[in-house]
Amino acid sequence: MYVIQIVGFKNSGKTTLSIHLLKYFKEKGFRCATIKHHGHGGEPEYPSSTDSSKTFENGAELSAVLGENTVHLQATNDVLDVKKLLVLYKELGVEIVIIEGFKQEAFGKIVRIRNDDDWNRLKHLNNIKAVITNNPSNQEFGNHLLFDSEIQLIESISDTINQFFYNH
Repeated sequence: MYVIQIVGFKNSGKTTLSIHLLKYFKEKGFRCATIKHHGHGGEPEYPSSTDSSKTFENGAELSAVLGENTVHLQATNDVLDVKKLLVLYKELGVEIVIIEGFKQEAFGKIVRIRNDDDWNRLKHLNNIKAVITNNPSNQEFGNHLLFDSEIQLIESISDTINQFFYNH
């Protein structure tokens, strides 16, 4: 299972890039999954009027609802963190996981930047494999692959996935 991590600041294009990658990999026939960090503080919003939300709010550490075509899962972080989710995804046959956020995790990262300030604040992160920016400057990007659009990155991803991204 390959893990591709996308990091950057708010409104830098992380979700747009994630969607482009998902579409690309789905067209190639891969089973894909995502994990997104809720980095805006507080808890993600879920409808509180549902029975499953009520059981979760009243002590269930893990709550699942299975519908006709989807499953909704709520869990506390100590029960289901990123590493445990990856184990679950692998067990379910997922081939590629796109993680959005979690800057301090050690997976192969694509850093999505808007400007030089973003790069100066993110270049210290570990395991950076590629940088994508719509505004290339004279900034030094070291040995990292540099792309100026999502399309350019996606066109080269099939050649680099084995080389740069974690096969879990």
